Amino acid sequence: MKRKKKDAGGSLDSLLDTITTVVGILIILLIVVQLGADSAVKRIVEEKKEEDSKELMEMAMKQFDDQKRALLKEKEELQLKQAAQNEEQKKLIQDIAQLEKKIIAKKKEMPATPPKLQNLRQKKNKLQNDMKSVEVKVKKVKGLLAKAPKASGQTLSKEVSLPDPKPAITGSTPYRFLCRNGKIFPLDDDGLKKKVSSTLTKAGIKPNKDSEYDAKKFLGVVNGNKLGTKFFSLLAREDKDKVIRFSVDKKDQNGENESQVIKSGSQYTKILSGLDPRKNYLLFEVFPDSFEVYLSARNLANERQFPGGWKPAHRGTDWWSYDWGYRTIGRKQYLASRPKPKPSSGKPVPPKKPANVLD
Repeated sequence: MKRKKKDAGGSLDSLLDTITTVVGILIILLIVVQLGADSAVKRIVEEKKEEDSKELMEMAMKQFDDQKRALLKEKEELQLKQAAQNEEQKKLIQDIAQLEKKIIAKKKEMPATPPKLQNLRQKKNKLQNDMKSVEVKVKKVKGLLAKAPKASGQTLSKEVSLPDPKPAITGSTPYRFLCRNGKIFPLDDDGLKKKVSSTLTKAGIKPNKDSEYDAKKFLGVVNGNKLGTKFFSLLAREDKDKVIRFSVDKKDQNGENESQVIKSGSQYTKILSGLDPRKNYLLFEVFPDSFEVYLSARNLANERQFPGGWKPAHRGTDWWSYDWGYRTIGRKQYLASRPKPKPSSGKPVPPKKPANVLD
């Protein structure tokens, strides 16, 4: 028998098996690497979201902290003036305290842990709306504080010095101004008082031996002549205690606003020109809606070296009623019918605040 011939070349089966095995391992490694990369990308995205949410939360907290510091500063300024304030001004302290409580309550409502990114925008918008509401109230309070910036949405840029209470010059007389509805109204109360006196004299109205007037004749003459000035009308009335009191009402169309009051030909500048800083000082009563016109008028008065003072006003009337010493028939009997005052308890009576203290 013949021998089988040997194959001309070696077998490649082993090489193919090896190559196939290596390729399979590479594919598996590629899949594992791909899965690991996807996991790393997701982890990085989640970490970025958490960082963004924390940053937004810190910004919101910083805004609240800044607002709180501003309120505390305003509270300190208000407390410095507490000795010279009346019952209406004490309400300002209560308003600031309520605003502080509201901010503290809002901070407590904020979540302890950062919310999800998709809900953070809604939370941020709500906080911003709440802050705007609080800022509006704060600006309203600022408009009532001494030397405070204007209460508007614009940047508060005016700066004024803090009050330094001091008495007016001895022997000097006040000249009053009303700041209301964004306008200033000069009130010459001494001039009105003289008009009443001269009108009674011309009409021949005289008091009896008890210095009491016939109320019907008195009111008929004074109110019938329609006394007043360019800026105010005067009205007399008899009260239950048999006292004649006078009220003044402003003439809105004749007031001067912030831009008019500083002009060289304004009524305000004419009045200042007729006054003497050594003999007169200025007193302003300022309503919350007229702080800007007060600042303009006060700056002009300071340039002309006029001493001055001011106080915030909240009442419904333009001005408090005046009592110029006129009494009607029956006043003496009215006083006699009143019960006698109880004896003093021995406690010292606190001294009254001087009427001519300026800032």
